[in-house]
Amino acid sequence: MLLTLEMLTPLPVYRDEIVGADSLATRLDTLEGRVIGLLPNWRPSAFDLLKALGEVLKERCGVAEIVLEQPTREVPVKKGRLLDGMDAQLDDLARRVDAVITATGD
Repeated sequence: MLLTLEMLTPLPVYRDEIVGADSLATRLDTLEGRVIGLLPNWRPSAFDLLKALGEVLKERCGVAEIVLEQPTREVPVKKGRLLDGMDAQLDDLARRVDAVITATGD
């Protein structure tokens, strides 16, 4: 079963179509046989949402493996942004997977 998704955005150009030093990675042609990372925020619903999505991706899209990262339990930010303190975790995840999907939940 072929699953197709249409991405909608209010932006005139998708971020992954912009070429530059800080460009997004090229889109995958297929998810079949790929390792997909799932990265929830610190809300419990995000974890549940991505866990369910991972099951669907394996079942319908032929994803080889799902890597579900544990969410940050609290927001340890006193200065800067949340992602500033997660560089090592994000770099490690990027080395282990072909693509990452993130979600927020409440």
